[in-house]
Amino acid sequence: MRWSNEMFYILLLNSFAGAIAYGFWIIAKNGMAKKKKLKYVYPMLGIVEAFFIFPVMFVYLKISTHVPGSHGSYYGALFLRTPFIYTVQCVIAGIWILGVIFNLGNYIKEYWKFKNILKKSFAYELPADVCSEISQELEMKRKVTLYQNYAVTSPIVVGCWNKKIIFPVQDYEERELVTILFHELVHIRQHILEMKKIGIFLKLIFWCNPMMNSLLRNIDEWGEIACDRYVCYETAYPYTVKEYYTVAVDGMEQSHIWMPQMVTGFKKKSNFKRRLLQMKNYRKEKEMKFVGGIALSLMLCVMSTTTTFAAAEGFKAGYEKVFDDTKVEVEEEISEDIEYEEDFDTSKIKIVYDENSDEILRASGDFAEQKLGKNEAANLKSISITGKNMITISLSVNPTGNKVKYGLVTPDGKLRYTYGSGMCSHAFEVGSAGTYKIYVENISSSSITVSGGYLYN
Repeated sequence: MRWSNEMFYILLLNSFAGAIAYGFWIIAKNGMAKKKKLKYVYPMLGIVEAFFIFPVMFVYLKISTHVPGSHGSYYGALFLRTPFIYTVQCVIAGIWILGVIFNLGNYIKEYWKFKNILKKSFAYELPADVCSEISQELEMKRKVTLYQNYAVTSPIVVGCWNKKIIFPVQDYEERELVTILFHELVHIRQHILEMKKIGIFLKLIFWCNPMMNSLLRNIDEWGEIACDRYVCYETAYPYTVKEYYTVAVDGMEQSHIWMPQMVTGFKKKSNFKRRLLQMKNYRKEKEMKFVGGIALSLMLCVMSTTTTFAAAEGFKAGYEKVFDDTKVEVEEEISEDIEYEEDFDTSKIKIVYDENSDEILRASGDFAEQKLGKNEAANLKSISITGKNMITISLSVNPTGNKVKYGLVTPDGKLRYTYGSGMCSHAFEVGSAGTYKIYVENISSSSITVSGGYLYN
């Protein structure tokens, strides 16, 4: 299987696995929010993102469908392709790539608009001890710099490695300034900006997954709730929850400038009411303990993984059915000009002859005549190639109306092949040195005899 083919299935199956994990997260979130146990809701979104990133379903299918390959190697036997599957895959991949390019282009354009706004920022002449005291209280080791910008109407956090807080150009009361600094510094401490950037990256890749917009909204909303909860109940914040949200409302009422999704701040009018409702009846003393949070996270992983494996088995069964159904179309509408490639799967055919002895390739050679029944195949010659070149395989198939599948079994366990009948010939490019087998398979419904030879040039 070519790397591009594997990448296609990795992305496709990761989209399914991520959707499964997100579904279980929603169930867990609803139960925990109802009981006002909020501490671990947001961190568990990291598990959901992990299922979109790591190829859990693909690896499971790759391992569970492995068969022995040449020279003791192993390769997956699931993703064999027919011309129908290949065409569908190309159409889906083409639409997918165009969508990624379109969304990435829009994102880059909007991001550069935002970068141009930030270029006009200047240092915020704030008493240094205000920010440093809060940073020390939060045990933050990395220094955070403060700026102001006339175009910004609410405080935001920007930056990757070196974080910056951008303030609007206005005067703040001490209560407002302390509240904003606590809020934004907790955002930085909890790596909420990084979580959101990963979510945006996943949205760019999996733009066609209908759950991605919902996932981004929850990353944004529950990141704010996690920050609210931590500031009000885990720090030495000197004011009440009501005063905290009063500052938040004031900040949002002023906010009207467009901001890209990678920034944070008091500008979430759409989710503010839900944030306030979640915090209204929250009681820290009833919060889930650390061990309970770990257990809940493990349960989310186990349930998501188990369901992912079950879904993989369903995908496997469906894929094999499509393969078997479209293989009939291959027999009726095959092309003798197109070259295909797939993993060399011996589980569905019977090899009646296998020339195992390697020989140094000569300029040309002949094959002994072989009789092949239905679904029978033969490795006509095993030869050693010393460099890149072309191998032309010529066959004579009798009866002339019967079709064969013929080509080369490569050293890495791939079958490169085309179709033919009667007197047929095809030139295959040899990409690297190694041992190759010249292969022929009877795909007709009756027995045939096949003979011929090869030419190396």
